[in-house]
Amino acid sequence: MENKTDNNERIEIDGMADLTIKHRTMNKGLVTVGIVVLVSVGCAFLFVSKVYPSLTGNVQLAAPDQEIILNENNGEVKTTQPTEVDAVPKSTSKKKEEKEKGQKDCIEEESTMVSFEPVIVNLSGSGGRRYLKAVINLEAKDGEIQHKIEAKKVQIKDRLISILSSKTLEDIEGLEGQESLRREIKDAADIVLKVEDGILQIYFTEFVIQ
Repeated sequence: MENKTDNNERIEIDGMADLTIKHRTMNKGLVTVGIVVLVSVGCAFLFVSKVYPSLTGNVQLAAPDQEIILNENNGEVKTTQPTEVDAVPKSTSKKKEEKEKGQKDCIEEESTMVSFEPVIVNLSGSGGRRYLKAVINLEAKDGEIQHKIEAKKVQIKDRLISILSSKTLEDIEGLEGQESLRREIKDAADIVLKVEDGILQIYFTEFVIQ
C-alpha cells in the first residue's frame, strides 16, 4: 500500500516538473518572438525614416532663405541656398529717379510760354469797318529764348501789329488762314530775336473778328 502511494506521489512530482519545463520553454519562446518583433519594427522604422522622412516626422527644417531637396535614392535630405537675383541697388534707382526728374525739369523749362497783351487792329480793305482782336502767346525753346523775348517784347509786339493790320478778312478766315498767320508771326519773331527756330509754336488764346 505504501509503495502504491509513493508511486502516485512520484507521478505527480514528475507531472509538475514536466509542466514547469513546458512553461519555461513557452516563456523563452515568447521572449524570443518579442525580441524578433522589436528588432523587425526597429529595422522597419529606420528604413522608413531614411527613405520617407516625411512619414516619420524626421524632416530637416530649412531656413527662410534655404530650399529642402530630398534624394529619393538614399533618403538624404539636403538644404540648398537659392540663387540670388540681382537686385537693383538703391543708389542706382535713386539716380534713375533724379535723372528722370531732371529730364522732366528740362522739358518744362524748354516749353516756356510768353504771353502778349491783346492786339486790336483794323483789317486791311475793310475801310475801318472790320477789326481783329487777338491774344497771342509765343512758346520759347528754352529759358534763354524766353529772356530774349522779354527783352524784345516791344519790338515783337510792333511786328505783330504790322502783320495783323496788313491782313484782309479773306487772309485770316478759316483754319488754313490762321495757320499761315502763325507761321508768319513765328518767322518775324525769330528775325527780331536774331535766332533760328527759337520759337516753337504760336498760340491764339483769343481770335475775334468783328
